[in-house]
Amino acid sequence: MIHSWASGLIPIGLELVAIDQDAVVGHVLASLGDLGGEKVPGVAPLAVSPSRQRNGIGSALMFELLRRAEAAGFPLIVLLGSPGYYRRFGFEPSGPLNITYPPVGDNPAFQARRLSSYDRSLQGEFTYCWESVLG
Repeated sequence: MIHSWASGLIPIGLELVAIDQDAVVGHVLASLGDLGGEKVPGVAPLAVSPSRQRNGIGSALMFELLRRAEAAGFPLIVLLGSPGYYRRFGFEPSGPLNITYPPVGDNPAFQARRLSSYDRSLQGEFTYCWESVLG
């Protein structure tokens, strides 16, 4: 079995946990996928303990993840999730950017967040790292 951590597919600093009183209450992970031959982080998953939801933990994790992806020079970051939730972080449907994720087709839940080094020529089909390892 190949672990993403050992494979180098998770950039340093793009896995975050929220801890409260020695208990993990939140987690977010972005691993490198492929978009037109370029390495692009894909978020999966963002999770917060049900008893701690609606307290800003998920937002804090996501804002910090985006800050770190920006500082690392990535052009964008993608995810599959609720547009209503992720819009607040600047995510938008990926279709108009000509970025697709074939397993879900033309679904607005597959989204992208453009970062400052975004180049609109970066287009194509996105593949999560575990799909290329398993496929």
